[in-house]
Amino acid sequence: MQDNTHKSNFSNNKFLLDALREGKEEAYEYIFLKYYNNLYSYAFRILNNESDAKECVQSTFCHIWDIRKSLNINDSLKSYIYRSVYNGSIDIIRKKRVLEKYEEKGFLDTYIYSVIQNPEAEIKLLGSETRKAVQSSINSLPERCREIFIRCRVKGYTHAEIASSLNISVKTVENQMTIALTKLREKLKYFIFF
Repeated sequence: MQDNTHKSNFSNNKFLLDALREGKEEAYEYIFLKYYNNLYSYAFRILNNESDAKECVQSTFCHIWDIRKSLNINDSLKSYIYRSVYNGSIDIIRKKRVLEKYEEKGFLDTYIYSVIQNPEAEIKLLGSETRKAVQSSINSLPERCREIFIRCRVKGYTHAEIASSLNISVKTVENQMTIALTKLREKLKYFIFF
């Protein structure tokens, strides 16, 4: 019965951190079970690779356990863990030397830009409603605008390649991308910050 009382106190950040520092495995298990799935999803959206995402999250949890006695967290544990996964993900990207490709190509989910810049934003973006809002906003773009946006940001084509394949000018592609980003910023301003 005492174990359940202790576990119910884990919702208190200070109590949880103190238990973790003391090496209480139930505190570590509580953190793991509470955050693993969302952290994996977050890392996967940054890395776009299942094994890299698993490795990053597992390394983060191993590191937390290894340094538990000296763990010094100024803000919330949740923010600390998300920031750690973010840093680990960026390290993996740098090691693979694809950071430039990610910056040029963009990401499947439009909101990943804000997550890359601000991992705390991920905490606000966990709900499936956000994902639906992003997809709905992309789908609501005018047909040509949407097609150009997807070719550029999802498929990674350059403006020149898009212009050539659609038999339009590069300037038209640039204008359509400006329209797309403006409309998406407006529609998603409550969720993301481009």
